[in-house]
Formats: sequence, structure tokens, C-alpha cells
Amino acid sequence: MADEDQNAFVQWRHAPPSAWQYCPLCQDSLVNHAWDGKMRRYCPHCGFVYWERPLPAVAAVIRESEASGRILLVRRRYPPQEGLWTLPGGGVEAGESIDEAMIREAEEETGLAIALDYQLGTWSTPSHETIITFFAARVQGGMLVAGTDALEAEWFPLRAMPRLAFDTHAEAIERYERGQKDS
Repeated sequence: MADEDQNAFVQWRHAPPSAWQYCPLCQDSLVNHAWDGKMRRYCPHCGFVYWERPLPAVAAVIRESEASGRILLVRRRYPPQEGLWTLPGGGVEAGESIDEAMIREAEEETGLAIALDYQLGTWSTPSHETIITFFAARVQGGMLVAGTDALEAEWFPLRAMPRLAFDTHAEAIERYERGQKDS
């Protein structure tokens, strides 16, 4: 799959409801229909309703060690904000808990096995398209290597990080720092 094809594939979920033309169940045409006070895409043939919902996601502030004070960032390979740095994380897949999703995403993006310490909180992205649960975590094993959806994976001191792709990730790091000072 070419890079531009991969980018289009990765972004399919972010299409507006108006872009959904056909029913995923019966392939009949979708129409606009008022449902619960909001226009939604609806299939008059089988009754499918496209309920637009935010995607669940996870991300983690992963510390290298107690002594180093460095955290792990990955450089994004795909939109949105490709090429910028972010916390490791990604989407929660069907059939897995948020804890399982975070452990899987860390290994996929960085090659590292992690242990989750605690949740930092849950935020909506500014567009309310994604709901992200943030964790504090530590390395348990593995070898640091950028995964298929990361251009790079690198340790950074908390006080010398590059510009982050998302404000919500910066907020999670700030909350992590405050928690470290309170410990």
C-alpha cells in the first residue's frame, strides 16, 4: 500500500457523516433523517442509523526510570499532525480494555513492554472526535524501536521536550509532573 493510500485508509473514520453514502449492512443508499433531534444518516431499507460517536483512545507518560526523569515520545508517521511528537498511544480496539490497549499500543509504537501505574485522567480532543484516557507508566522490558506508525521513538527530559502535536498530551504531562512533585 502506497503511503498516500495508507494515509487515506488511516483517516477513514474522520469522514463527516455526509460522506457516508451507503449502508454498511445492506449497501442501500443512506438518507438524512431526524433522529433524537439531530440529523443522522439512516438506511430506510434495513433501519441502520449511523450514530456518530467519539473514538476511545489511550496514551501514556512512560518514564524511562526513576533516576533519569526522562519520558518517551514518538514522532507521528500519519495524520493528524504527522511529523510532530506525541505520547505513545492510539485507538482502543474492540474486545480490549483501555489498560490492554495502552500496553499493546506502547509495544507496537516503541517495542517496549510497560506496566501501568495509574490513570492521569480522561480528556476529549478539542473537536470532541476522540476521548483519550492518559496513564502514567514505566518500562518493564523490551528494546526501544519506532514501530510501524511512528517515525521515531526517543527519550526526552521533562524540561527539554520538543513541541507536542496535541495540547491534551501537554496537559497530561503537566498533570504527571504535578503528581511527581506531590509524591
